[in-house]
Amino acid sequence: MKKSKVIILFLFLCFHLFSQEMTLDYLYRYNCQEDGIDHLVTAAMIKEDSVIVGGYPAMALLDINDLTVNGTSDYIFRSENMNSRNFYQKDNYIFVNRHANAAEGSFDFAVVRFDGDVPTVVYESDEPDVFFEKMCIEGDYLYVAAHNQGIWIYDISDPELPLFEGNLTTGFTDAFAVAVEGDSVYVADGGAGLKIVNIENKEFPFIVAEETLETALGTAEAITVRDGKVYMTLGGEGLAVYDSDDISSQEVISTYGFSEDLCWIGDYLAVSTYPGVVIYDVSGNRTPTVAARENWSRRGFDAELRIGCGIAASGDSLLISANWNYLDFYEFKPVGESTQPDINSDTHRVRFSPSGGTKEVTITNNGEFNLQIYGISSTSPQFSVPSPSGILQPGESNSFDIDYTPSTPPGQDMGRILIDCNDPDESPYPIQVFGRTDYLDPEESADDFTLPLISKDILGNYTQDSFTLSDQEGKIVWIGIYASW
Repeated sequence: MKKSKVIILFLFLCFHLFSQEMTLDYLYRYNCQEDGIDHLVTAAMIKEDSVIVGGYPAMALLDINDLTVNGTSDYIFRSENMNSRNFYQKDNYIFVNRHANAAEGSFDFAVVRFDGDVPTVVYESDEPDVFFEKMCIEGDYLYVAAHNQGIWIYDISDPELPLFEGNLTTGFTDAFAVAVEGDSVYVADGGAGLKIVNIENKEFPFIVAEETLETALGTAEAITVRDGKVYMTLGGEGLAVYDSDDISSQEVISTYGFSEDLCWIGDYLAVSTYPGVVIYDVSGNRTPTVAARENWSRRGFDAELRIGCGIAASGDSLLISANWNYLDFYEFKPVGESTQPDINSDTHRVRFSPSGGTKEVTITNNGEFNLQIYGISSTSPQFSVPSPSGILQPGESNSFDIDYTPSTPPGQDMGRILIDCNDPDESPYPIQVFGRTDYLDPEESADDFTLPLISKDILGNYTQDSFTLSDQEGKIVWIGIYASW
């Protein structure tokens, strides 16, 4: 195949894609995949220099002073039998929501006491038919979301002996998370949206306001409330904002990706999304505006999955992101104090047809410091790229071509394009490439097609018809392939 001429385009931008007042500078990383197969989904600070991290299948305690810019797998301890999903702290106790039995799909919670750096499990719940999810601690009470079993309330004045106080097990679809303000519990009820539960009498809580499957947007999985406002993640729909005393209307804010979790970092709201972290300024109860944003490739340089899951913060400057295969630490600071570049690309995966061809990729420096490109390489001989070097100033972009030549004889053509640069947490920056593909990625346009249909009426008679994609405009089409004989 004739190679296309490499085209390098420099687009000089005098402003960023959005105005930011703050930024996130990368600090250090815990590489959980170097020792075991942990997939990190949650984290919490327990002391000034210690952080506890959890996921599948283990829980680990880290000394922040041992972490490095390039990442380390060192830990103080690691427990294989704590399949932890979320952490909640009360004094020197951590309440752990855990996936206790993967085979049976059961979720419970445990209480872990820390004596210095030594953990001891002091309590394990015993509700085998209840799937506990995210929790909230307010004063001496623990509030637990329990999917279709609603909400459960425990007295934890003695953290080593939680006492059941009351529950509400009807009226819920899929309670994922809870937040408390005054005598109200705000429940993120999955596909059924937001519900408000009165807990003035904790033995007999009741629903006072609710959205339904018909009125809710997205999938509600994380929630927080502050200063009369409720903030709730909606999965692919973004972030919803409500007045805490009137949920009849909502304001929906883009999160630039599937929203998964949230936390407060000082007076700012941080939202974890599959492709990164977005921090919003919500001061003065105004519409949230982006204060800082960190994007990353959905795959690490060796193709491991990297998606934003849990998020935590310490004080008003340290942000902790549990993104499946890494635990990353960032400093939240004013833009003018940043000393780092931030590489990003207009795509993280490139697909080629079986006949080969050329595709263009654009990389951009979204950081506040010059991005040095040292070179671009390919892990597969079927995909060729230029090897330019140079500097991208903040806001500047650079486009390059990827050429694909199908293998002979036909093989499984795939690989990664690696961009070697001075981005502290994403170098080499990976772009996945796939050859010989005849499928569509999400959001790609499909060519029109027609399929024959054979259907059977209520009398058992078969009729022939056809299905044409263009006739289904405005509809969601699901095509299942079944065999019969």
